[in-house]
Amino acid sequence: MPAVLYLFYGGFLTRNLVSTAVQPKLQPGRAYRTRDLRRWSANPTRLAKRLVREGKLHQAAHGLFYAPVPSRFGPAPPDETEFLRAFFGGSPFIISGPPRWNALSLGATAMFAATLVYNTRRTGEFTFDGRRYLLRRVLFPENPPPEYFVVDLIQHRDMAGVSLAELEERLIATLKQGRWDRDLLARMAERYGTKATLALGERCLAAAGEAS
Repeated sequence: MPAVLYLFYGGFLTRNLVSTAVQPKLQPGRAYRTRDLRRWSANPTRLAKRLVREGKLHQAAHGLFYAPVPSRFGPAPPDETEFLRAFFGGSPFIISGPPRWNALSLGATAMFAATLVYNTRRTGEFTFDGRRYLLRRVLFPENPPPEYFVVDLIQHRDMAGVSLAELEERLIATLKQGRWDRDLLARMAERYGTKATLALGERCLAAAGEAS
């Protein structure tokens, strides 16, 4: 009889502890750093481990978690900008690379296995939830206009798979079409470009102006 009472009492205690444990109100589709969990617990690491065991959080990387989004295919992760927001702690970042370069119609056709991210804090390659990110700490505008990505493409033309001759020809043609803000392009080249990029930009602007 004492053993039965002990087991019953022990079971009661276990259920009681589970029911009174901290149950954070997590937002589906939101990423969390371990430190973000301090609002609910003095031991955020232990809380994160428990929430992962319960399936309420999924681990994307060391110290980075997310609350999955329910879908008909099962729990889904947030989009990449949410991972990056949490990872950088709210500091500025922008996504560059092929998604931006190829859309300019200046000859770039590259595809990367990793997402190129400019930011103000880290440089290196990281993996979040199986997705690769190439982080570079560089200078960039807060809300980059298309003209900034033109400059960025010029500086990374080898990575983008476009020759200097083709890029120059297409840039002149699109300048003639009025696709770009000329003054803004010149400012972006001066502020964020190398001397070589600035020279190419000035050459293209001059050529487009002479033919107009």
